[in-house]
Amino acid sequence: MATAGETRGPNLAWLFFGWSGRLSRAPFALGWAFWLMLLSAALARIVIVPKEDPSFLFWAFVFFGTGIVSTISCLMLSIKRLHDLNLPALVVACLFFPVVSIVALLALLFWPGTDGPNDHGRLTDRPKD
Repeated sequence: MATAGETRGPNLAWLFFGWSGRLSRAPFALGWAFWLMLLSAALARIVIVPKEDPSFLFWAFVFFGTGIVSTISCLMLSIKRLHDLNLPALVVACLFFPVVSIVALLALLFWPGTDGPNDHGRLTDRPKD
């Protein structure tokens, strides 16, 4: 249990929805893979279930809701990854342009972060302290 003087470490809420701090390549890739897996599972259910089935509408809403939440989360993951590269968060706008987004995503996946402290935190995979 953390006392008043100790700082709390990162948690899943920070990983998926926090914007402060830095994130290395592995958690970034795993976060994107997690959302891709959930979207794929919901899409598979939509394809399998006939349109006349009442559960079709349920799975369509699940897919739509997961899409909204995953978009927000992937933006937050990308912002933290940009922080690890010591770049401003506004560079995340590159993910909204079709051709640039593929190159930007590959750069975020494979470009190593800055060693040591930078403007966005002392340690990687942690919120800014």
